[in-house]
Amino acid sequence: MQTYKTVEEIVDFLETYHQQLHNYFLKYRNTVNSERLQMLLDYISRHEKNIQRVLETIQEKDRDIILKTWIQFVPFTETILPEEQLTNRKQNIDSIMQQVFELDDNLIRFYDKMIRQTGIPGPVKGFFQLLITLEETQKTQVAKAAQQIKAL
Repeated sequence: MQTYKTVEEIVDFLETYHQQLHNYFLKYRNTVNSERLQMLLDYISRHEKNIQRVLETIQEKDRDIILKTWIQFVPFTETILPEEQLTNRKQNIDSIMQQVFELDDNLIRFYDKMIRQTGIPGPVKGFFQLLITLEETQKTQVAKAAQQIKAL
């Protein structure tokens, strides 16, 4: 069965998802003893909060076109965050970064699926392309921060 949703519903879902990631990394931060890991998890958590804020402030110019557009929703099953997903891993910067990159790559694939749907208005495609760019930029920034923290 194909499910259709408005982009607004998808944005609400993504805001919630990024809020959950923000909370998840903060919670995990409180379980580690390493100051370096705590710094990295704080940084990642702030990035998730920033993406959530971006989703809340869609460009006014195309807001109605973007949010009211109906598209076929591809279920995003990669959003499940088992409590043990990070906490059972070896607690080091590289393993955390691998997990963060997996989450980012899942989001990028999801946004790409949204873009490739036929009949999607240009502003909606542009919006999802902006989200891809945002995720890729975040990925680069977090990787740089991780390298700087490792070097401390």
